[in-house]
Amino acid sequence: MNTRRVTMATLLGILCGLFCAYGTVLKFPGQFEIPILASIVYGRALLGFVIGIADNIKMHFVPRGALLGAIVSAAIAIPAGSGGLVLMAFGIVYGIIIDTIATKVSKKS
Repeated sequence: MNTRRVTMATLLGILCGLFCAYGTVLKFPGQFEIPILASIVYGRALLGFVIGIADNIKMHFVPRGALLGAIVSAAIAIPAGSGGLVLMAFGIVYGIIIDTIATKVSKKS
């Protein structure tokens, strides 16, 4: 396991989670409470961690990131109701971004 990759991917996941929660508050003011927003940040951090440890999955990093983004984001998208599709779509995009950056950074070391 590449510790640098896991750390980088998890930190990117946390940043994506904070950005996603902030966007949720701006898009739907007053509709989501703190526990839901915290679950969004947690879900994105978990996405980063899963991508970080998924280096041994023999796929190109773009479809691997999209697939893992969809799988992990399903956990936060289902309880979100009407906003779930947006969370799922952003999970796929964040998965691709995180896996791309983590792969490029881990290959340099």
